[in-house]
Amino acid sequence: MRRSKTRGDLTRFQEEGALRPRGRPSELSDPQLHNRRVQLVQIFEGTWGEIDWELQRCKKADDLIRIFTPISKPETWFGNVMELFCRPCSEPASGATLRKVRTELGTLAQPMRVADESHRRAKEQLQQVASVVTQAKGRSRRIVKRALKMRRKEFWKTARRYRSLYDRERQLAKRLRDLEAGFARQELLRFLKSKRYSLRPLTLANAAAGLPYMGWRQSMRRSVKAPYTMAPGPAYQVFKAIRYLATSANRKTVDGVVLTFEDFIPSLPRRYQLAKVELAKNWFYLERAIRQACRTKVHPKAFPHEITKLYFKLLTSPRFQVDIVLAQQAELTLSEGRKRPPTNMIK
Repeated sequence: MRRSKTRGDLTRFQEEGALRPRGRPSELSDPQLHNRRVQLVQIFEGTWGEIDWELQRCKKADDLIRIFTPISKPETWFGNVMELFCRPCSEPASGATLRKVRTELGTLAQPMRVADESHRRAKEQLQQVASVVTQAKGRSRRIVKRALKMRRKEFWKTARRYRSLYDRERQLAKRLRDLEAGFARQELLRFLKSKRYSLRPLTLANAAAGLPYMGWRQSMRRSVKAPYTMAPGPAYQVFKAIRYLATSANRKTVDGVVLTFEDFIPSLPRRYQLAKVELAKNWFYLERAIRQACRTKVHPKAFPHEITKLYFKLLTSPRFQVDIVLAQQAELTLSEGRKRPPTNMIK
């Protein structure tokens, strides 16, 4: 019996030990991590034409402020998500520094509660004594006045204590926010420099979703455990279709580039079906974007990014009635039997 009991206790101990997670407890649960990844994928896909080329050329962590600030629109939910990567930080941020500041901030919670309760109680006692001063007479009045003086001193003492802790908490919270921003940018730069993953909206979101509560590698490991099943967004599909066409366009003349797009849009592969329909419908604006991009003399690899950026800018700009009519007349016909794009284009 004793042997059986000992064996059972040992088995139970091993099972309890196996269930206990190893390492530090995470401040970000899996549902929170995956929800943040979805948000980041949507942001990156919608702005990939603006940020992809800049991310490829990123040299310093603070370059990310310049890259992400234009897409971090304060009036939209984009701003809340991207604000982390756009906030300046004046001191080096490491994981050890972040943990130290978070720990110090956490230790203030209990003293703050105690100080707040003491201050509230001292205020109540002061008001109670002050309310009877006018009612007291003679010797009783002198006693009440002494009590009032004591209560006043206690009130200001607790107020100073609470204010001191409150100011320290605000100071640490601000420092923590700044350090988190600096740490997040440093980790994202490490991801970009690692070249371990192809740079796409999904891989970038996987690396960024856990920041600043973990490094980019841990964020990537935890994110990929839950496959991302949502289809690529329309804006990202449009970018990929433009990149597909721009790679083999005849760039000797502006008209050559325009003709390449016009001829091959109706015959884009099935994986670009959504983008094909949109580009054919909005050919009037796409042609304008192509001609403007050709005049900017950008790096050849940045050419599709420039077209995409200008295309969406034209689509979202105010339109005159004449432009609406011209756009309707310029729509491309998606008929069968059109030219197929060259086989050496990007897949």
